[in-house]
Amino acid sequence: MRPAQVTADLAREQDTDRILELNRLEYGPDDVLASRGDFAWRRDQNPAGQATIAVIRDDQDQVVGFIWVVPLRMRVSGRNCLGATGTNLVIQAEYRNSFGFTKLIRRFEKVFKDSNIPVHFSFVSEETYRRRGVQYPRTVATLPLLIKPLDWEALAETYLNKGWQRRVFSWGGQLLAPLFFRRHPWAISQEVSVQAVDGFGPGFDEFWQVVQDKYPVMVVRDRAFLAWRFAGVSGRRYQVLVAQAAGQMLGYAVLRCATIRGVKTGLVMDLLVAKDSRGETAGAGLMAEAEAYFRAQEMSVAVGLMVPYAAEYQVLRQAAYQSLPQVIAPRAFRFAFYAHDAHEGDLGALSAHDWFITMADYESF
Repeated sequence: MRPAQVTADLAREQDTDRILELNRLEYGPDDVLASRGDFAWRRDQNPAGQATIAVIRDDQDQVVGFIWVVPLRMRVSGRNCLGATGTNLVIQAEYRNSFGFTKLIRRFEKVFKDSNIPVHFSFVSEETYRRRGVQYPRTVATLPLLIKPLDWEALAETYLNKGWQRRVFSWGGQLLAPLFFRRHPWAISQEVSVQAVDGFGPGFDEFWQVVQDKYPVMVVRDRAFLAWRFAGVSGRRYQVLVAQAAGQMLGYAVLRCATIRGVKTGLVMDLLVAKDSRGETAGAGLMAEAEAYFRAQEMSVAVGLMVPYAAEYQVLRQAAYQSLPQVIAPRAFRFAFYAHDAHEGDLGALSAHDWFITMADYESF
């Protein structure tokens, strides 16, 4: 039986519960959008402006698909502009291979024109990644997931159900331990202190002014964005670490502990350090403190998402995080960006390798 014809529209207030229901069916109850409070956080409390939700409806006027456009303040080639991320694409199963998908994407793209948003990014499906990689190869990249085992025995208990398998795994862990737990080559300077802080104070704005042009394209990571992005929605709790020397902020890390697919996982949600040698030293201190925190919370593994050309990637690598091979990774992080006005400024010349992206830029965590 063919699905009913659909119409494209923008979400209305009365669609909230339906959108949350579809989101829960697609992403599960642990997604960042689990309640009306979470919905209001993403749609209404964003310092960059209210989010927009493109939807498709069936002939009973019920939402059967949607995608979010979340505005973000961006720093692009030395100037500020409005950007966005597209996220949480959900279409009811019987409408996925219909013309409804095309209608939804067209309505989604119209949001950027109507809102005068010149650039947006998304983590896309395999199909979209392959197609866009052929047409616009400069606009896509696969971001590595970096991992550091903290408890081999706990990982063996989670993944293996036979005693001999667990023994072999633990024995293998002992052989691999020097790879993951080698001595840090960067000395942790006594002049740099790392402390846990309760929130994002004025020092984060000052730090952002120092590092805002470290990379060609970044989401503006000032205190307003960080306080919104790392709000305690859906029961999420974050640990914020700050590295300082002589009263000057040199970097920060945002951490989260979660159980993912049965594994107690420490997440390096965001990591940004100053662009001089002191930033490297600060990064070493931050990662040492992060590991101590994850171990105190009895995490089995620590992971981080980081673009491989960033200095922060080297901070993670020097802290003995290893890139997880795609064949065993829980998912591939396929990044793509879209320039909607290629003639404005430097947008037409951008490459995916110009972007600074961490787990903070991924929607689900």
